[in-house]
Order: sequence, then C-alpha cells, then structure tokens
Amino acid sequence: MKSGKKPGAKAGADQQRFVSNLADVLASALDERAILSAIARLVVPRLGDVCLVDSIDADGSVQRVDHTLEDWHLAPTLGLRAGEALLIPDVTPASLGAITADAAGEAAIRVAGIRSLVLLPLIGRGRLLGVLTLGMTRPDRSFATRDLPLLEDVAQRTALGVDNARLDQRARQASRARDDTLAAISHDLRNGLNTVLTAVGLLLRSLPPDNERRRDRRHVEAIRRSAQRMNRLINDMLDVASIESGRLVVEPQREPVRPIIHDALAACREQAREKALQLDEDVADEIDVVCDRERVLQVLGNLIGNAIKFTPEGGSVQVKVEQLDDEVLFTVRDSGIGVSAKQLPHVFDRFWQATPKARLGSGMGLTIAKGVVEALGGRIWVESRPGEGTTFFFTLPLASSVQTQ
Repeated sequence: MKSGKKPGAKAGADQQRFVSNLADVLASALDERAILSAIARLVVPRLGDVCLVDSIDADGSVQRVDHTLEDWHLAPTLGLRAGEALLIPDVTPASLGAITADAAGEAAIRVAGIRSLVLLPLIGRGRLLGVLTLGMTRPDRSFATRDLPLLEDVAQRTALGVDNARLDQRARQASRARDDTLAAISHDLRNGLNTVLTAVGLLLRSLPPDNERRRDRRHVEAIRRSAQRMNRLINDMLDVASIESGRLVVEPQREPVRPIIHDALAACREQAREKALQLDEDVADEIDVVCDRERVLQVLGNLIGNAIKFTPEGGSVQVKVEQLDDEVLFTVRDSGIGVSAKQLPHVFDRFWQATPKARLGSGMGLTIAKGVVEALGGRIWVESRPGEGTTFFFTLPLASSVQTQ
C-alpha cells in the first residue's frame, strides 16, 4: 500500500494489533454474513479505502454481503477460482473489463473514485467461497506486489472463518432435520405404544384374579413391561435431542429435598431387594432446593438405577444430601465394580456403556442427568476406581439463596 512513508517499529506494532483484532473477529462469530461484514469494517481504512465482500454459494451464485457498489456485479476470473489474487495497481477501462459483467459495473467503480484494486480469493478446501475486494481512492495510495503477503494472510484467515461458519450451519441444519425426524417418528411410535398399553391394561383387568390363568397374566404383564421400556427409551431419545439443541424445558421452583429422595428411593427399592442390596439415605432436615421436581427424580432414578445395576448382590447404595454454602450437594455412592480411569472422562457421553458388550441400558441416562442438572444451574461429576465402587455428585441451588417465584 504505497504511501511514501517508511515502515518502522510503530508500523510493525500496528500490524500486530490489526492481526490480533482480525483473530478476535473471526473467533467471535459463527455466522458467515456477520464475519464478512465485520471483516469489511475492520480493514477500512487500515488496508484500503473501500472494501467489498462477495459470498459465492455452492452453485456458483455471487451475493454481495452488504450493499456497497451494488451496480458492480463481480465476475470471478479463472485466476480467482484457482486461488490467485488479482492485483490492479492502476484502474483502467481495460483492466475493469476482466472483473465486471457489464458497463454499469465499470461506471460504478469510476464514480466511486477507485484508483487501485486488489481482489483476494477466499478459498476453503479447494473451493472459492467468496472474494474480498479492496480499493484505494486517494491518489497517494495504491496497491503493490509487496502488499500481497499481508493481504493474502487476511484472506486465508477470513476463508477459514467462512468455511467454519458454513460447516457449523450445515451441522445445525442436519441437527434440526434429525430432531424433526426424531419428533415425527417418536410421535408415531408413542401413538402405537399408547394403544398397546391401553389394550394391555384392559386385558389385565379382564383376566381372572391370581391363580386362574396365571400364565396368561404373566404373558400380558411381560408385554406391558416391554411397552413401558420402549416408551422410556423414546422419552430418553427426545430428552437427549432437546439437551443437545439447547431446548430442554425445566420449570424450577422451591422444593423440599426429603420428599424427593423418599420418592426416588421408593421407586428403586424393589430393584434393590431383588439383588439383596442395602439402600441407605442420609438427608439433612429442612433443606429446600430450586429445581424441577420431576426432572430431579429423573436424574436420581438414573443414578440410583445405575448404582443398583452395577453393584453385585449383597452390596450397598447410599444417597446423601447436604448443604454446602449456597448449594445443595447430592451424592449417590455404590460398592459396585467401579469405572477405570480411561473410561471415567466418557461416562456422560451419549450411548456410553460401562460394559458395552452387556448393553445393560440405552446409554443415555447419564447424558440426560448431566443435561438436566446443568439446565437447573448445577454441576455434576463422578469419582471411581475399579473394584472400589463409584460415586456421583451433583449440586442444585439452595432455595434461600435464589429468588424463586
């Protein structure tokens, strides 16, 4: 950018600040238009007097990001498509013919007073994503070959940001499509399961009591249990999708802890009794939390259920609740098989299984537990050693420290 001044320490510092600001802009957004608009504002007047940004879609269509020089419709050259910058130190009618589609574009450039141009291709994974165009209008400034290293570095960084933004957009679109498909399928499956469960309930009521036709009753009850498991699986899938998309619905309000723990343990006692497990509780009196009661029961059901599932017969499971400053700490501890240090970082991953070959569940329970706790403003973590059992911890806000409705 020829201006007659010799570069020095101050110019080097200015360039470092500019590159730092560029990195901040690219890191602050994942929307393509927001990135390109911010870049266009950043480079003027540091790198040029005018900046135009054109986005090029997969089908080759060109769209100007803002409305600067709308009459100039960029016609990307073969060189630009190949990733080569196009430098026009002195704008002439002949040089404009290569980059404009019609006379209106040439006229727009002349009216804007642009004397020097450089067109920088934004290349992502071998494809032209857009073009960053800089223009000089002042007679004492023009682009030269020595400017290209910095300008091409800016273009490469911008292209990386644009490519990441497009990948993020495609991922979001795929996620929405998955969620929509899952919702539609789940709706249809639920309708069918509700019909099965209703029919099973009617059939059980119509069967003779106890000893008469006992085998028939066992078969019908097996059908009901299978349908209920399928219904829980559908609900888990929908919850995981909601958590991953940030749309999990929780309704926090003030709740006493003791009744929640009582109900959670009552739901699991039969399962613990079948394995001769000792199920203990240690809950401090008069503790209230801010939570969604049904969601917390879901979390405790998953944690206690897992503890029972992976604790050998004759073992123990303990649920403890205590106040820690402005939080309430819930602890679920078992004397089970434990988790290895290698597996421990993955316990909250979707579909993770402590024993993959056994497939003792859907692998979504801990993912849901983490999503629910975090949606309620809490934290969740785990400690374990093989052969020494596993302890899950999670916190919820203490009711007295939070404004509740």
